[in-house]
Amino acid sequence: WPGTGSTATPYQACTQASTGARCPNASALSALIASPDATGATWQTVIRDDGVNGSPNFYSDATTLTQPAYDANGDGKVWIRATSTTRGKTRTMVTLVRVEEQSEDIPHAAVIANRLYNSNNGNKPIVDMSHSTGANGFVGVRCTPVQGESNTNPCLAQPYKSGTWPTSLVQAQLSPYDGHIQLNYPVAPAVTAAARARLKARAIADGTYFATCPATIPSREVVWVETGNCQVQGTQVNSPTAPGMLIVNSGTVEVLANADFYGVIYAVNSQNSSGTVITVHANGVVHGGVIIDGPGGMEVGSNKANIIFDDTAYNAVKTYGTAGMIQNTWREIKN
Repeated sequence: WPGTGSTATPYQACTQASTGARCPNASALSALIASPDATGATWQTVIRDDGVNGSPNFYSDATTLTQPAYDANGDGKVWIRATSTTRGKTRTMVTLVRVEEQSEDIPHAAVIANRLYNSNNGNKPIVDMSHSTGANGFVGVRCTPVQGESNTNPCLAQPYKSGTWPTSLVQAQLSPYDGHIQLNYPVAPAVTAAARARLKARAIADGTYFATCPATIPSREVVWVETGNCQVQGTQVNSPTAPGMLIVNSGTVEVLANADFYGVIYAVNSQNSSGTVITVHANGVVHGGVIIDGPGGMEVGSNKANIIFDDTAYNAVKTYGTAGMIQNTWREIKN
């Protein structure tokens, strides 16, 4: 902890013999208390939810210890029970602890990619940036449209064949166009390594870290997929009032078949692919934004807007910062 955990990833009781990453390090603790009185000490820490059916404001062994060993009600608070025995004397302390979330500094874009290809030739918005505010809500590509581009590998929306750029079709499809397009976008990762580490740590803590793509992408704040080609189709992931972030470290993402994803899809593109990394087709819609690092491209093109920029999706991207005791909840209990 911090982290909500889950029924599949509860927080086990920790002792001086525990070696798990979620438990205190016994040798490090011993070094902090360099006293003969601590020699041979034994201890245990236990985490329990402050659920409404337990003890949300007052700790009681009889009720609190029956609660789940994770933040089941998702309020960012859990009870910590710490017991230590040394020289035949045992003391037990309890406190309610609350995690502090922190926002991450991520570009608030409709799309960031090496290139953006639109396979739909309709004269209508495909990337809707009408809800853009200030510097937020733009399309950033790391390329520059060049006359004579390939039909299947253009820089921005449609191939630049001849005449004046941008064409009226491109301006209609990336709407509004003026002031919302950035060419030659920086090649550096849009999300820093430190921020990626915090996002991954949150997913691990929340039980939403997956080594490969799950059959169904869960509706959660941060979902991290290490490797895989993920699909979202025929379903809704997250909601307008509770958007989330899907991160695929190495692999691709397809949003298809009337799917609605509320939040931010981020492809780290660790495989360094120069092909299409994220695809939104078949009436799939991302309500938020899409970010692709490296040389990877994005393809859109169904019968309606595939990307609808929503700044609230980025405002919801948060990781865990510090965790602290809640005032007046710390006390010693009888054993």
